[in-house]
Amino acid sequence: MGKVYFVNGFLGAGKTRFIQELLEEDYFKIKGKTLLLLCEEGETEYDDYLMQNLNVEIKKIENEEDFTPDNLTNIEKESNPERIIIEFNGMWMRKDLEFPWYWNDIMEIAIFDTPSFDMYARNMKSLLSEQVRNAYMAVFFSADGFKDKLATYRRNVKAVNPKLNIVFKDKDGDDIVIRFEDELPYDLNAPLIDITDDAFAAFYLDSLDNIDRYIGKRVRFTAQVMKTKDQTRKSFLAGRMAMTCCEQDLSLFGVICDYDQIDELIHGSWAVIEGTLSKEFFSKYENEFLICKVEDIQICGKPKKEIIDVI
Repeated sequence: MGKVYFVNGFLGAGKTRFIQELLEEDYFKIKGKTLLLLCEEGETEYDDYLMQNLNVEIKKIENEEDFTPDNLTNIEKESNPERIIIEFNGMWMRKDLEFPWYWNDIMEIAIFDTPSFDMYARNMKSLLSEQVRNAYMAVFFSADGFKDKLATYRRNVKAVNPKLNIVFKDKDGDDIVIRFEDELPYDLNAPLIDITDDAFAAFYLDSLDNIDRYIGKRVRFTAQVMKTKDQTRKSFLAGRMAMTCCEQDLSLFGVICDYDQIDELIHGSWAVIEGTLSKEFFSKYENEFLICKVEDIQICGKPKKEIIDVI
């Protein structure tokens, strides 16, 4: 079985447009058949002539209960395609989906209509989060006119999936190139960067993408002291819990802090931490992470906003 492309998004987001334009790209064309599974009737219809010329067979799955490994396997056997593209119904719960066991190369793509993003983020947080949780890429259509909000939208989805690749497009489908470093809610050039509770999520997520620009910076922030049971290093995690969609779906955002007096700290206590940032490669995770060399730490009470809301 070849690659499976799983395209998710709410009605009107631009899934059909994205898939049809993708099929027309020279680099995406194949010699064999493409099976396109439609899970909803979208506002835009596929061009029958184009689908025929591109050797695309369209089949429909109209009910959520029919999206099962057995049914998908039967449809695939009847079609015998080289690859499969799924236009999923954004109102169906991605979290509970099961695919055929041998589908081991699935690329998930989330599509958003930028003008509608705020509404879905407020009213359908859980569904929106599930659309990006396992996605490789998110595409925001009609993003022109919303440039003052794109940094926030980017942080929203990155909070759920830090590895997510994000593309913003204008109403004509052309890419929008944006530099986000000036959109941060703190001054990167300040002698001491004061990271407030509301800015902690932005700091954490931006450091994952742009770790090098934080090296050598002095920062101050409030976080919870989290010590490991097997303390092999004089360090702790300065963490904040972030609400990515609902109270039942919390993620831990944290910075590793090196501190010589680690034994004096109580696990679970809150503290105002001040220190200088560096980076270190961890082979266990095959990635680099920020390290804060603690220069001053003051124990404090719980902040008014204990849980960070990022969506």
